[in-house]
Amino acid sequence: MGNTQLMSDMMSNSDMAIIAYHVEERINMPFGSSITTYEVSSESLISTTNLGENNTRVVTPKYGKAKIKAVAISLKPEQAKVQIVMPEVSPAKIEIARTVEKVKSVNIDILGTYERVLDKGYKSIDMLKRVGNGRYFDGDLVMAAKWYDQLFALTTDLEAEYFFRYAQSLKSVSQDNKANEMMAIWESKNATSN
Repeated sequence: MGNTQLMSDMMSNSDMAIIAYHVEERINMPFGSSITTYEVSSESLISTTNLGENNTRVVTPKYGKAKIKAVAISLKPEQAKVQIVMPEVSPAKIEIARTVEKVKSVNIDILGTYERVLDKGYKSIDMLKRVGNGRYFDGDLVMAAKWYDQLFALTTDLEAEYFFRYAQSLKSVSQDNKANEMMAIWESKNATSN
């Protein structure tokens, strides 16, 4: 590799391995010199270009504890296989850890989160509509009645379908008089829209 020097410690400890290479390249020019340094994980990544006469490249290996990488081949824990990728210098002892199955997805209860926000007092018409509709279409009419009740306390300037959904929810909590009143409003809004 031209003017390349490999600096190495005469270490005989079997637990130690080369973990990286520190490279320093010195380019001498008539108007000054430049020094470039970089670190690589493999000797094959060191630049091999000829630096020219009176220029040097010094490569210093860095030693450390050898690391073992475990790669899971199968996703099922009962079929887990471990592949050991050994470093350039093998360590004295190898420890194999059981692979753990990684979580691929997380379920978030969005309605529950919105309900906690609403219970803390942060209320908006849009959020009450979303939570009320969510509970209504999930079939939880008791909770839908609670959120529609708060929605109608803020405003009654709503589309006709909210009166219908509120009426159905009120029937599930035995508030038939108020449910009939909402159904009458729904029918009148539907008659005017046609």
